Amino acid sequence: MLHCLGFLLNSIKGAAAYIGDAVSLFLNLVNNLRLPSDEIRGEILFMLYKLSLLNATPWDNICDNDNVDLSAVGKSLLQLSLEVLLKTQNDAVRLNCIAFLLALAKKEAFDILLIGDLSLIKSVEEEESTQTDDVPPNASIIVLFADAVKGSLLSTNLEVQTGTLDLIFHFLSSDANICAVLQTLIDENVADYVFEVLRLSGNNDPLVISSVQVLSLLATSEEMFKEKLAIGFSTLLPVLHYVTEIPFHPVQSQVLRLVWTCIANCSGILSLSQEEQIACALTLILRRNDSGELGMCSETFALVCSILIEIMRSPSAHDIQKLPSLIEEASKHAISSTLPHAYDSAFLVPHSLRLLKEALIFCLEGNTDKISVKKDLEDSVIEICGTYLLHWLESAVVDGNDDETLGEILQIFHIILSSTCHNKQLKFAEMLASSSWFSLSFGFMGLFPTDHVKSVVYLITSSIVDKILGCKYGETIRDAYVYLPSDPTELAYLLGQCSSEDFNLASCQCAILVILYACSFYNERLVADSQLLSSVEQYILLNGAKFPYEIAGSVMLTLLVHLYAFVRGISFGCTIQHSPEAERTLFHVMACKEWDLLFIRVHPIALKWLFQKSVGGHKDGCRTGIFRRD
Repeated sequence: MLHCLGFLLNSIKGAAAYIGDAVSLFLNLVNNLRLPSDEIRGEILFMLYKLSLLNATPWDNICDNDNVDLSAVGKSLLQLSLEVLLKTQNDAVRLNCIAFLLALAKKEAFDILLIGDLSLIKSVEEEESTQTDDVPPNASIIVLFADAVKGSLLSTNLEVQTGTLDLIFHFLSSDANICAVLQTLIDENVADYVFEVLRLSGNNDPLVISSVQVLSLLATSEEMFKEKLAIGFSTLLPVLHYVTEIPFHPVQSQVLRLVWTCIANCSGILSLSQEEQIACALTLILRRNDSGELGMCSETFALVCSILIEIMRSPSAHDIQKLPSLIEEASKHAISSTLPHAYDSAFLVPHSLRLLKEALIFCLEGNTDKISVKKDLEDSVIEICGTYLLHWLESAVVDGNDDETLGEILQIFHIILSSTCHNKQLKFAEMLASSSWFSLSFGFMGLFPTDHVKSVVYLITSSIVDKILGCKYGETIRDAYVYLPSDPTELAYLLGQCSSEDFNLASCQCAILVILYACSFYNERLVADSQLLSSVEQYILLNGAKFPYEIAGSVMLTLLVHLYAFVRGISFGCTIQHSPEAERTLFHVMACKEWDLLFIRVHPIALKWLFQKSVGGHKDGCRTGIFRRD
């Protein structure tokens, strides 16, 4: 009779309309789940499933079922169904049971057991003090659920396994006291069974998707799940290769997040070969994304970069032979697929830049032998900086891109200028300076008028000056950057002030002399030549040789001589008027004070002008003082 009724429910459209009292039938069927026959219980579960699909359950017409205690019915139904699922070895019964429980779970029929009834239980427990907020109500049902799904997870029937995983997923996706539910399922070793299903899945797509979805929910409880993830991690590697080969695979980002969670939280658990496998797979996905062969979502790209960063930070990273070459390729593809398309990839650019920065730091860490092995990676990073990153900086002044990206790029530049070998530092500084760095730097400070941008920009400028002028002239900029202006037109104004009694202003003027003189080697003009000459002459007339004792007079005088000679040299033969008084004052100071012409890099134009003055003589009799070296 049950079989016939089930057949009618399955065959007749709108069969629920022909049932006089569907709720009573439903409740009677639930009660009969206590019968010992596996076959009968299977038929009952099939009928209950069909009634659920026909919306003929107490949860479908709540207003018409005021006399039905949904909490009691739900608890009884869930407990009886789970007992059937726990005891049966019949896959057909399992399928019917799982399908029925899934149908009711989607109707939120069991949520009342996990949270809806919580307020009533708490009111009693506040007096009895038998349960804390961290322990879910009906904890025994959650344990029963955990035990019941284990057998189905080990079934050889793929449909049973997939359905069971979907049931667990819906169970964990409810509005329940999720932390306590997760704790119970993890304690009952459900995660171990899911990992086993994944291991034996043979990359069956529905099974992979369902397994990973469940593991991702369990992983939200990081501390509790950490040990399980570490044990089952080797199972994820074949799945990682599988999902990364399929564009926009539904659980691609979830698999990557599980991998990242394990690497970040279980330091040392991975072998060298496993780390190399992961790096190889992620490099491949970046390569295919850059070529347009394989697309990926933003979350996937961010996770790929984050995982590679974690691998480089691992204690054993320097022992992975192929890692430098893999990171070299990965960083190239990450940058080339995002930075040239910054408007379309605004979210991705910071991730690719962080990967590049970590790659550079990775190059510079370890003993001498290990650093030399990573030379090609270091050269690749510097080359990327000189192409993609510098191009972005040039476009930033025009387009006004974001300051976060600017900050990341400047950090990378600073590492190169401060931590690589001397030859690479010098070459990189020359490359930046010859790419209109000084003009660009003031453009950045104008676009992003923040203290952070100003400090980083002047830090880079000081490092460049150290390399191109030598003798740590950049120190003058680092000492005074707080007081230095963000507008280049203010440089000339500050230089033309009297600073004999103002140390902060004098420090600024020393830094300004350095910046303006450094610009001269790369044909950059932060201010007009006439304005520059006027400001230098004003400085000479107002300050003479009265430098504050805190600043080395020889440094200031040497800078002043070089800059004045350069400005006079470029204005030679032009209509720019100069001050004879300022010239006489400077030559007098040169004759009386200590300074060294060759203490700093000499500009050919400045040197030519000084030689011309030396040959032509000077009416104050200071001819021999021009090239004095004390």
